[in-house]
Amino acid sequence: MDATDHAILEALMGDAKIPLADLGKRLSIAPSTVFKRIERLKQEGVIERFTIAINPEFFPRRLVSFLSIKVDPESATDLIAYLAGKQIVREVFEVLEPNDYLVKAVTADISELKTDLIHPLSALPGVREVNTILAVKKIKEQTYVG
Repeated sequence: MDATDHAILEALMGDAKIPLADLGKRLSIAPSTVFKRIERLKQEGVIERFTIAINPEFFPRRLVSFLSIKVDPESATDLIAYLAGKQIVREVFEVLEPNDYLVKAVTADISELKTDLIHPLSALPGVREVNTILAVKKIKEQTYVG
């Protein structure tokens, strides 16, 4: 990937619906070149999908929490399967110390968080510890790390 590819990715992160002509003009390249580069980035797996950003203020689920989970290694597969099936779980990361997994969840309130995630997680075999951090304000969120 060169500087032009990175510029295309940055522009698409800001507005994935930007017309190719506008993007080409901004980068001083032909729209057909922009199209070919985007297609190549998709084929190479750099661009996984195009999506939208939704304002959470319009939906009941907007309490963001992070759960740090410690699990016995032989129970990790069951934990991952459980988390993958939960709609309120948005992201799951395997991490190094002090715990094994970091989970980002979005719920309507603390009651839903406890009832639908914390209590069932704590009851899973092999789960030794679940620590929760509630987010109070989003400062920055960015997915492109070029």
